[in-house]
Amino acid sequence: MEYASGEYLAVLDSDDWWDTDYLERLLFWSEKNKLDVACTGTVMHVLESGEQYLRKVNSPIVFSRETLAEGLPLYHVFFRTLWGKLIRMQCICAVSGDAVPKFSYGRDTAWCFQLLRQTRKIGVDSSVLHHYRIHEKSVSYQYDPSRFDADMYLYEDAIKFLSSFGPVSSENRKFLQAVYANAVFDTIYVILNSTMSPAEKLRQYRTIATASITLAAYQSNIEDGRRSQENLIICAMTTGSALKDEDDRDFRIVMQALLPRCGRAVSGENVQLFLDNSSLLHALLQDNIDVLMKELLGRMENQQGVKRYAIPRTIQALAADSPLLCQIDNAVFLRKYAGIYWEVWKGHYIAALDEMTGLLLENKVSGGRELFLTLFISLAAMEEQVPAFIFGKMQLAEHYLRQGRREQARAVVSDLTEMGVEDAELETLRRRSQKQ
Repeated sequence: MEYASGEYLAVLDSDDWWDTDYLERLLFWSEKNKLDVACTGTVMHVLESGEQYLRKVNSPIVFSRETLAEGLPLYHVFFRTLWGKLIRMQCICAVSGDAVPKFSYGRDTAWCFQLLRQTRKIGVDSSVLHHYRIHEKSVSYQYDPSRFDADMYLYEDAIKFLSSFGPVSSENRKFLQAVYANAVFDTIYVILNSTMSPAEKLRQYRTIATASITLAAYQSNIEDGRRSQENLIICAMTTGSALKDEDDRDFRIVMQALLPRCGRAVSGENVQLFLDNSSLLHALLQDNIDVLMKELLGRMENQQGVKRYAIPRTIQALAADSPLLCQIDNAVFLRKYAGIYWEVWKGHYIAALDEMTGLLLENKVSGGRELFLTLFISLAAMEEQVPAFIFGKMQLAEHYLRQGRREQARAVVSDLTEMGVEDAELETLRRRSQKQ
C-alpha cells in the first residue's frame, strides 16, 4: 500500500487472477454509485480436488453509511479479504497502521473493518470477476500461535464496529457468533493437523473451549455453533486418545467445558470407549446423560469391554452428583444389579426398594452384598420406610457376623437399640456379636 499513488487500490495475490474487464467494470460501477469500496464475486478453485464454488450475490447491492449495520450479513463475506474489490485510496490513507494488529492470519479482515469505519458508501456487484486458488500450503491452513487470538479479535472488533451504530441486534450478534464458530472450526483442524504434541494441542483446545466467546457461540443454539462444538469435541478426543500415560487434565477440562452433564465421564483412560462405539459417542455429543448412563449399564450387564475401558469408573464419574450412587464403582454390583441402579438413577426409589427387598427375602443377593445393603438402607432412610430400614440394618449386621466383623456388627445392633427396636432376632444378633 505504501507504493500506491492512484485514486484507487486493488489487491491481487500472486497465484490468483482477474477477468479482463475486472478493473473497467468495478471502476465504472464505483464512479456511477460514488462508492468508497466496490466488491465483485469470486470463483474459488480448490487445487487438490479440482472443485469450484462461487462467492457472489444475485443482484447488485449498495449500502450507505446508515445501512451498514443492518446490512452486515449481506456484505460481511466480501470484507473478509482485501482482494476482490476496488478501494478509494482516501479510505486506505485514513486507516492508521497501528489500528490493525499484525496477525499473519486474519489481518485482511481486520484491515477491511478499519476501512468500513472510513466509508460512506460500499457496494457488492453481481459480477464474478476474481479467481482465487485454494491450496493446503496457504497461510489459512498453517498453524500460527496467534491464530485463535485473531479469531477472538475479529469477533470483538466486529461487535465494536456495529456498536458505533447503536445497540447490536440479536440477529447480527447471532450472525457474528456463526462466523466466529466457523472460524474456530477451521482453527481446530489446523491445530489437529499441526506437528505439535498431543499435550500441546490439548492446551490449545482448552484455551478455545474455555473462552467466554466460544461458550456463548456454542450455547446460542445456532447450527454453525453446534457443528463447531462437535468438531472441537471429536478433535480433542482424537488427540486425547494419543496421550498414553501423559497428564490428561487439559483434555478433561475441555470435555467438561463443552459437555456440562456428560463431559466428566470422559478421560484419557476411557476416551477410546466412546470413539469405538457410535451409540455412546452420539449420546456424549448430545450431552444426554440418561441415554449415556443407560448405554453404559447395558455394557456392564453384557460384560462388554468392562475392564478394557474402565466402565465402572466411567459410570461413577457420570454419577458424581448423585449422593446415593456417587461411591459405587464395584464391577460385580453394577453387572448384577444394573436394573436396580437404573431405577435409583431415575429417582424411582420405592420401585428399587421393592425389587431389592424381594431379592433379600429370596436370598438371591450374593456378589456385592455389602454395597447392596448399604444402598438399600440409604434408600429406606431417604423414603422414611422404617420397616425396610430396620430389615436392612439387621441384614447388614448378619453380613458382618458372617465375615467375623463383630465390632461393626455391634455398632449396627447399637444403632437399632437406640432406635427403640425390640425384636427377638435383634437380641440374637446382639448375643452373637458379643461372643469372643
